[in-house]
Amino acid sequence: MVNPVQMSFVIEDVRVQPLSPHLVRIEQRGPRGFEERETFTVRDRGFETVEARETREAGAAVVATAHYRVVVPETAAGIEGVRVESAAGETLCVLSNAMLGKKFLPAPSALPATWVMGDSPRVVPSARGALPPPEGEEDAASGWDLGNDAPDAYVFFPASSGYEAFRSDFLRLTGGIPMVPLYALGLWYSRYYPYSEQGALDVIDRFRRAQIPLDVFVADTDWRVGASCGYRINEELFPDMARFVRLAHERQVRVMLNDHPEPKGKHALAPEELRFRKEGLVSLLALGVDLWWFDRNWHTHLQSPVRGLDKEVWGMRLYRDITKEFRPGQRPLIMSNVDGINNGRMDSPSHPAAHRFPIWWTGDTCAEWCYLRWGVANGVDSGIVSMLPFVHEDLGGHHGQPDPELYVRFMQFGAFSPVARLHCTTKVHRYPWEYGKDVERIVGEFFRLRYRLLPMLYAAAFEAHRSGTPLMRRCDLEWPGIPEAADSTQYLLGDDLLVAPILEPAGRNGIAERMVWIPPGEWQEAWTGHVHRGPAAIGVKCALGEIPVFVRLGGLVLSAPQRQSSGTAAWPELVVDAFVPSQDQVQTRRLYEDDGISMDYERGACELTEFMLRQEGAVTEIRMAPASKARRVTLRIHFPKGARPAADGYAVLEHSEGRVPSLFSGAGSLPPCGAGPILEWQGEIEASKAAEFRVVAAR
Repeated sequence: MVNPVQMSFVIEDVRVQPLSPHLVRIEQRGPRGFEERETFTVRDRGFETVEARETREAGAAVVATAHYRVVVPETAAGIEGVRVESAAGETLCVLSNAMLGKKFLPAPSALPATWVMGDSPRVVPSARGALPPPEGEEDAASGWDLGNDAPDAYVFFPASSGYEAFRSDFLRLTGGIPMVPLYALGLWYSRYYPYSEQGALDVIDRFRRAQIPLDVFVADTDWRVGASCGYRINEELFPDMARFVRLAHERQVRVMLNDHPEPKGKHALAPEELRFRKEGLVSLLALGVDLWWFDRNWHTHLQSPVRGLDKEVWGMRLYRDITKEFRPGQRPLIMSNVDGINNGRMDSPSHPAAHRFPIWWTGDTCAEWCYLRWGVANGVDSGIVSMLPFVHEDLGGHHGQPDPELYVRFMQFGAFSPVARLHCTTKVHRYPWEYGKDVERIVGEFFRLRYRLLPMLYAAAFEAHRSGTPLMRRCDLEWPGIPEAADSTQYLLGDDLLVAPILEPAGRNGIAERMVWIPPGEWQEAWTGHVHRGPAAIGVKCALGEIPVFVRLGGLVLSAPQRQSSGTAAWPELVVDAFVPSQDQVQTRRLYEDDGISMDYERGACELTEFMLRQEGAVTEIRMAPASKARRVTLRIHFPKGARPAADGYAVLEHSEGRVPSLFSGAGSLPPCGAGPILEWQGEIEASKAAEFRVVAAR
C-alpha cells in the first residue's frame, strides 16, 4: 500500500499533490475516485511534506509551492489544459492526455524544464502480484483492478532540481533497481543448440580446462519437448534434469533455461494463465534450475494484460513474482528482452517500471560490426534514457560467424560491460578455443581480468541499486556541460576506468584505430602507462590484444586474486591500485560486500568499507577504513614517471621500477612500459583497524 501524501488539493475532478520540491502529481478523478493504491508503475508517493497553498485567480485555482505553480482553469476538462508554471508564473508546460505515453528519460546534459511521466495505463496489482488466485477466490482478472484507469500525470522539474535529484525522485516514485546476485557479473555461455546433459557438461569442463572463468550455462529452447513451448523436459537430452543441475553446481556453474511462452486462457490475467505459468516454472525451479529467460523473440509469446502494458515488462513482473515466491530468501533474476530495443535497434522508450526487473538483452543480433557499435551505444544509453543498468548484447551476435578480429572485439567489450554473455544460433559457435591459440589466449585474458575486477563491478552494481547510477556511465553523467561527454561509444566502467571499445576493423597493418574523448583530469593508458590530460580528443591505435582503457589518476581500483567462478561477494584478499595524480585532490571509493545471493542486504546485512586517496603537494596519503573482518591487502601506489617516492606510514613499502605486476597483467604486454615507479605493500589488516600510508615523492 502506498503511503498517502500529507497535502492534497481537489479542484472539481482534478487532484494536485505536491510530492517533493521538484515533483507534483496532477490526477484526474477515475471511475472509482482518486487513486491512493500502489499501481504497476508507481510504488511510493509518501514523500516528505511540501508546503503548498491554494488560491484563486481569474477563472482558475492555483496550487503554489516555493518552486512551482499548478494552474487549474475552471474550463479544464480533467487534466487537459492544466498549466504548470515556474514560481514566477512562467508557463513551463500545458498538460494533455497525449503527454502521458512512454518516453525516454532526460539526459544530464539536456535537462528540460519539465518532464512528464504518465501512470498509463493505470493498473492496480493484486496483493499477490502476478501469482494465481487460490481456488475459490478466482475472478476474471485474478484480483487485479483494471477499472480505475484515468489520466494521472507526474510532473518533474529536472532543470531546476538537477539530474541527481530528478533521478532520486523518479526511483523513489517508481521503485529502485534491485541488487543482482554476484554470479550475474560472471561469464555466461549460451547457444541455441540441442545440448544433451553430457554435451553441456563437456562445454563447462572445457571452459575450466582453458581456465576461462564461467558462472552460468544457458540451455536454450531445445531442453523442452517440442523445442519451442511448454515446460515438459525433453528426457532424450536431459533424462534427469535435477542430476544435470546438481553436476553443474558441483562445477560452480548455475543453469538458466529459456522460455517461449504460448498463451493460455482468454487473456494475460486469467487464473488459468497465471496458474500455468506458476506451475510450469516452479516445476523446474524445484529441480534446482537457477534462472529463467523470458524470450519473446519467437512466433509465440505472452499476451499483454492491457493495452499499453507491453508483454516485455509484463513478463518481467510475472516471472519475477513467481521466482521470488518460490525462493523468498534469494534475489530473483529474470532475463528478458529490453522493452523498446528490438534485435539490436533502439526503437522506443522502455516502460517506466522496467528497471525493477533485471536483467535485459537486446534480442537476436548479427555478427557484424554495426551490431557491435549499436550494442555499445545501447548499453551506455540505456543507463540514462531508460535507467536500465544491465542491458547487454549477444556477445558475438546471434546470427552469423564472426571472423577472429570481430569475435575478439565483441569479447573485449563484454569483459568491460555489466553482463558478459556469449550467445549464438545453432549452426555457428562462440567457443574461444575454436579460433586458435592466440584468440583463446586474448579472450581468456580479458575474461580473467573481468573476474579480478569483480570487487569494482559489484560496488558499481550496488551504486546502481543505491542511486540509479549505471555501471556503464556515459561521461555526461560526470561532465554534463561538455557536449563531447555525451558520446555513447565510450564510457566509464565504475568510477575510474574509461573504456572505448574498438568498433571498426583494423587496417592492413593489423592495427585498429579510433578517436577517444579524454575527460577533464589525467588519464593513464592501461597498456602503455602514457598519461593524457583532458579534456581532449585523441587518436588511439590498438593491436588485437588491446582496447582503449584509461585509468583516472586520483582513482582507486579494487580487485581480487583470480577466480574461476564468482564465489561469494566477500574478498578476504584484496588488491588496491592507487593512481597518484599530479595535482592536489581527494578521492574516496567504497568496497561493497554481502553474501552475494540473498535478500538480507535489504535488512542491512552488508558491509561498506571506504578507501581514500589524498594528494596534497608532494605527500600522498592512502587510508583504508576499518572493516569487521581481517583482510590480506596488497596495496600498489602508482606514481607518475620520474617521481622518487619514499614511504613513511603504516609499514615500509617496497619501491619497484616495473617488477610489480600491473592491475592489467595477463591482458596485454604489461607492466606498462611508460609508467612511473610503483610502491607495493602486502600485509594483514586486522579486523576493526584502519590502515594509513603516507608517501613523500620528489618529482
